[in-house]
Amino acid sequence: MTKNSEISAIKTNPVPGVKSYHFESFNLLVITDGDVEYDNGCFAPGIPPAELKQLRENHNNLTAHFMLPHNIMVFTSPDKTIMIDAGNGDKARPGAGKLAGNLYAAGIKPADLTDIILTHAHPDHFSGLISHSGQLVFPNAKIHLHQKEFDFWQDDHADFSKSKSLLSSLQSLQQEIQFFFTQISGKLQLFNTDEPLFDFLQPILTPGHTPGHCMFTIISGNEKFIHMADIFHDEIVLFAKPEWGTVFDIDFDLAARTRQSILKEFATSKQRVFGYHLPWPGFGHIEKHNDAFTWVVE
Repeated sequence: MTKNSEISAIKTNPVPGVKSYHFESFNLLVITDGDVEYDNGCFAPGIPPAELKQLRENHNNLTAHFMLPHNIMVFTSPDKTIMIDAGNGDKARPGAGKLAGNLYAAGIKPADLTDIILTHAHPDHFSGLISHSGQLVFPNAKIHLHQKEFDFWQDDHADFSKSKSLLSSLQSLQQEIQFFFTQISGKLQLFNTDEPLFDFLQPILTPGHTPGHCMFTIISGNEKFIHMADIFHDEIVLFAKPEWGTVFDIDFDLAARTRQSILKEFATSKQRVFGYHLPWPGFGHIEKHNDAFTWVVE
């Protein structure tokens, strides 16, 4: 997906939460599940709050808390409809939980989904798969997850010692994830990173945020872009100070190193990338000015 390509958003649906792109191998919809407010304490653990506030103000962000978008990709072809991640479902209304309505507005019914890929097993990526009554929202879809991600959360002796979140919170999260796995047991298919999914999606294991967290290289003809998933949760703090991290990172130091490596790589390559939590509709590239990295929306 090159910057000068004619496949930049060639059509915007009459729904504010849907954007359409055309590729040689598939059509792509980017659909918002909505925005969720997160407390400042989720970011930069151990950093004085005044420093965090000052950094955001220096970038003209004067909001009291972090507001995180949830951007979801849907690929359509004659024989498949594939989605990456599934949003918050009913748990984060009214700000989020908008995926299903936006899919309907884009002409996609829940039964149309053939495959859903989870970048990792955090609830804001999988809760949209289960209805309030506990039913599968997308009844015909296979659900794909990296083997390492599944193994970690299923391990009753999982190592949470490298996180900066409370152990009780992480144990509660693990119970929620394990229950989710039981709900999708008949649909779950595990993958590794040694071969592509569906010919055009190549998983890239990028551990730290979670042990099995994956980015994806997406290729169609001569076009290529990267889905970065949750490498970055905001467009200011984690670009300017990648080492500050979040309480969501299971291995805090590894997540910081992964983030720093990706910043350097993509600032050099100018590769077009996509972020699940970055400003709508999620596409942009990374630039470096002196010693600072910045996010540039496209």
